[in-house]
Amino acid sequence: MVHVDVVIVGAGAAGLSAALRATELGLETVVFEAASRPGGRAYTRYEPFGFAWDAGCHWLHSASENLLREAADREGFSYTKTRGPGYTWFDGALLSPEAEVNVDNDVEAAYRAMFAAGRAGQDVPASTVVKLAGAAEATFRWAINAEWGADPSAVSTLDASRYRDLEENWPVIDGYGALVLQLAQSVLPLVQLSTPVTRIKEVLGGYQVTTTQGEIEADAVIITASTSALAAGLIDFDPVLPAWKLEALHAVPLGYANKIALQLREDALADIPEHSVGVPVGGGDMINLRFRPYGRNLVDGYVGGPLCSEVELAGEAAMVSLGTEAMTTILGSQARDAIIATAVSRWQSERYIRGGYGAALPGLADKRADLGRPVGERLFFAGEATSPEYFSTCHGAWLTGASAAEQAASVVGIAAR
Repeated sequence: MVHVDVVIVGAGAAGLSAALRATELGLETVVFEAASRPGGRAYTRYEPFGFAWDAGCHWLHSASENLLREAADREGFSYTKTRGPGYTWFDGALLSPEAEVNVDNDVEAAYRAMFAAGRAGQDVPASTVVKLAGAAEATFRWAINAEWGADPSAVSTLDASRYRDLEENWPVIDGYGALVLQLAQSVLPLVQLSTPVTRIKEVLGGYQVTTTQGEIEADAVIITASTSALAAGLIDFDPVLPAWKLEALHAVPLGYANKIALQLREDALADIPEHSVGVPVGGGDMINLRFRPYGRNLVDGYVGGPLCSEVELAGEAAMVSLGTEAMTTILGSQARDAIIATAVSRWQSERYIRGGYGAALPGLADKRADLGRPVGERLFFAGEATSPEYFSTCHGAWLTGASAAEQAASVVGIAAR
């Protein structure tokens, strides 16, 4: 049976970062990826629009201290520090400038209340410490849906307060997913695609890893699969994972977040500057539409939380319809006929991902720390959800992958340098 130093499960940002660091440290490494492409939720598409469109991560969060922003500079990937203004549509019209300021102030106050509760040690639903109404309530709910992929009633104040946010969110014009693959270029030959790992069995001195293509032995294993995929039991562990690990996986499920993009004829958006609008879509939910990002003939929608899950399960046509109805609310019904191409992400439907990013349930925020905790001496875990302060981000995933590789190196006798 083939034997390597380390097997990495998953070729998303965490897995690719782990592979890079492991090979830098001299570890013989193989990466198994269940999907037919590398990158995971870092996924830049070029079709059908003819330019880079990120179906997954797109924003360099906390950009000034984000190591992937530094990498974008080195690799020549363009990003922008500014974006067009944002507006809110409510009760059949755009809010007045004065009303918009009031909404912004109310939402900021709600965030402060949520973070204050968390810093005080309260691990309660965000919805219980916030009192809003009207446009402010809808805007806050959309923001939480977008940032955690969950309704405020399912977001822990303690977990939210632990996220490190410099409020520097810079979108990668050339594609965040493309940047990740560029950085991982040297290790992509180590990735075996369309090769799900089905079983991980502990053996003397390491693990036996079974995939759909065969078996391999390794001194150490790094698992970067999502919490929801692992909680669903897609990998059989022998012995079974300890109760504390299983509890952590169920305590931090992936929330739901998707994009709905509509490409319009150039003339349909020719006189419209870049801006975004929050548009109510019923039931207190909103979708946010970015009009003409980077000067492109595109309307890029973002939806999260329970509505996102519901519309994704209804199918791609339902998602496009949701985005189209919201767009025509702003541009008028004639814009419907100007659509020339559409694209959506459907992360919940990806069998080996099952959602957007991990959000700790109220009362269970401390379980997040157990996600990245090794099982025994040779089974390691990485991924965005395991990051203690950069969870839900690509750079958080990247950092945890490199850290897991260094931990693996220590147990196979090669000191990290």
